[in-house]
Amino acid sequence: IGSVQKLGIQERIYSARFIGDKGYVVTFRQIDPFYVLDLRDPRNPALAGELKIPGFSSYLHPITPERILGAGQEAGKVKLSLFNVSAPGNPTEAAKYLLDEYWSEVSETHHAFLLDDKHKIFFLPGSRGGYVFSYANDELKLQKAVSEITARRALFLDDYLYIIGDQKIVALNEANWETVKELSL
Repeated sequence: IGSVQKLGIQERIYSARFIGDKGYVVTFRQIDPFYVLDLRDPRNPALAGELKIPGFSSYLHPITPERILGAGQEAGKVKLSLFNVSAPGNPTEAAKYLLDEYWSEVSETHHAFLLDDKHKIFFLPGSRGGYVFSYANDELKLQKAVSEITARRALFLDDYLYIIGDQKIVALNEANWETVKELSL
């Protein structure tokens, strides 16, 4: 019913997320334009703001109404970006983390991503393990790396995070990130 024209000319759309009256789009060719769209009038959407940074985000996830997490690639590594969208006309990259991984399943399926608002963390599987990141205070901080597991998914129950892999399940205490139990499958 409406359109926004001339975003990322000759670029490919890598991710899009629509939340309330805002839309977020990432395109890529050489740099990562992150667009904020004003969708208050669906018949007349408009470009509200734009940020150009290296790499690209193939997955976008709302962390809070004013923070969007992007997961993608930069320089052959998994890149995490925390976008501050509190001023839609001037989005910024509040934090960035380059993970020493070449791939994450979250780039192909949103089911691989897990957010735990209570502990201000998220889980991301990689090619060599599973990773727990904190997003508190506008920082992206690696809280725990679990290796020797082909991590696929995670879930949290009470104050425990369960990382599910092909060959085992690892249970972590979210109070101190210590491994509580491992179960071989």
